[in-house]
Amino acid sequence: MAANPLFGWDLTFKTVEKDVKRKSDILIAFIHWNLTKRGFRSIGIGDERTLTGEEEKTELLPSGWNDKDNYTLRYVLDEKLYILHGINTEGNLIINLLRSEDLTVSNLAVNIEDSIHAMNGNIDKLIPNHKDLMYNIKRDLIDTITQRPTTTVQTQTTRDNTNDRRLESDPLRVPPRPLPCVNPDNHDLWELPSAQLPNVGRSDLDPFAPGTGGMIFNPFGPRRDVENPGLGIPGGLPRGSVPPGARFDPFGPPPGAAPPPGRRPPPDADHFPPPGFNDHMFM
Repeated sequence: MAANPLFGWDLTFKTVEKDVKRKSDILIAFIHWNLTKRGFRSIGIGDERTLTGEEEKTELLPSGWNDKDNYTLRYVLDEKLYILHGINTEGNLIINLLRSEDLTVSNLAVNIEDSIHAMNGNIDKLIPNHKDLMYNIKRDLIDTITQRPTTTVQTQTTRDNTNDRRLESDPLRVPPRPLPCVNPDNHDLWELPSAQLPNVGRSDLDPFAPGTGGMIFNPFGPRRDVENPGLGIPGGLPRGSVPPGARFDPFGPPPGAAPPPGRRPPPDADHFPPPGFNDHMFM
């Protein structure tokens, strides 16, 4: 059989019924009962924010709890001091629950006339919407302050640093890859590339670059591979033009051979010019 969620309310109200002066008193008594159901214990009235350790803890409302227009009640939960403030303003009761340890505050606002319909009788007559009110007290006033994490920023920072160290020491962690074509040890972007890299394309991008190194690689230029002169081409073929072991018939005169009689020297060695033709093309 499920427990009655209103168990204990009748006893609480009977102990304060003779002291009730106004409808807001019933609201404070109802909030007090909800606090005690969740472990809070009353230690008196006032707004003193320190504990002496000699306070008497009780489930009853202290004497003088409603002597003033506004309410100030002290509670203890898990050896921590809480102060309940209730302020009457324009037909509403504004309730604040302050945790003295770190001054954390939760809030709840209740319209008195809409919530309290009678000054005596059972709960359905006193507070017809008591189920909604109990839910709001638990969610907005109690859970908000008792379940709020108290982890400090320093603790979070330490935890983040610990995670970073774990990532650095993880043997399975893949290190970040450097950007392509960037020498991480070279911070001067205007410095010429390493000697192992062909200086191709630099003169097209850098107006201060030397006169060589355009986007089109010249296989017969000064950067040709002199150790592999090629087959039959003045200056040699570029590396990789002929696959290893492939059959290749050389074309053109062999390297070092003199041009045949009547031929003009390279690069027009394979063509006979028309008789008397001379356009000075290669001057």
